[in-house]
Amino acid sequence: MIEEYKSINFSEVINKYQDKGTQYAVSVLEGQTESGYLIKLAAFRHLRDLQRQGDNDFPFKYSVKQANNILKFAKIAPNVDTGEPTKLMPWQEFIMTQLIGWRSLDGGKRFSRAIVSVARGQGKTYLMAIIMSYSYLMETLGLENQDFLVASINFKQTNKLFGYIKSMLRKIVEFEPFKSYAKEIDLSIQTDQIIMKQKNNVMRAISHESGQYDSFHFTTAVVDEIGEIASRDKISKIISGQVKVKNRQFIQISTSYPDPTVPFHEDQKMIQQAMEQDWNRDADSYLGLIWAQDSLDETFKPETWTKSNPLLNLETEKEVLMQGLTDKRDSDMLAGMISDFQNKNLNMWLQESTN
Repeated sequence: MIEEYKSINFSEVINKYQDKGTQYAVSVLEGQTESGYLIKLAAFRHLRDLQRQGDNDFPFKYSVKQANNILKFAKIAPNVDTGEPTKLMPWQEFIMTQLIGWRSLDGGKRFSRAIVSVARGQGKTYLMAIIMSYSYLMETLGLENQDFLVASINFKQTNKLFGYIKSMLRKIVEFEPFKSYAKEIDLSIQTDQIIMKQKNNVMRAISHESGQYDSFHFTTAVVDEIGEIASRDKISKIISGQVKVKNRQFIQISTSYPDPTVPFHEDQKMIQQAMEQDWNRDADSYLGLIWAQDSLDETFKPETWTKSNPLLNLETEKEVLMQGLTDKRDSDMLAGMISDFQNKNLNMWLQESTN
């Protein structure tokens, strides 16, 4: 991977694109940011795609303006734990800019499907709350009757993310220009939905257990902890309902789970193969951003854990997080449950299901 990167002259696109997302990709490939193989693949794909712009078989473009817009929005989106916006780390900015910055030639989002996977406790909920709030407030301007979905395996887990979004929106609309806009559209934040009464744009919280996705055409849909879902049946209803939606995006969020036969793992393997086959255009609308260890041997190499736990690169979090991870590993070893640590805290799939 790194040899391939060094064999290609990327100087033109690196000089042209100075945005946060591209800077992160370069830092990964230059070895300035320690990352696993799958993130190196994603970074390499980003730079190669920047070079492909304008090719007949590549109908996409990278909009620095769109990438910057989501980062500007993130600067005002409060973390519900503190009530203040949290400064994003480079890996978090990479997620944002990849999801929003890449566009189709007609202006819609390039990535209609996306995987974002990172170890437990790395702040996925906060990031997805920003994405959903941005999509709901900003990408519906001039539009009516748009549906949005927040989902997870059960009611409790669904409400965790949805509650985050509701709290975030309540804070955002306290300030202009969002305060005036919320009044204009008659924004109503309810128990299980958020609705713009004047435009009928609705964000719904629907758990996977209820599975009532049939009649909706979601502009943006986020399913949290999708790695626990064993069947594609209900998920397929979300995707099929999005077929005719211009600016659609379906985001799958999860860590690894004990059962490696679930659809989420199959999708990860598919997008890995697509990124490895860089010359192939089969999965151009599918994004894979997966922070994970490269080997089970790294269970005993804490210095590599930033690959799956990028918050370890934050000095204010590093000491406490590393101590917590080390304690979890050691206690799981003593209990004969090291696979749980490898699944959730190192974001690694095992070859066989664990009992």
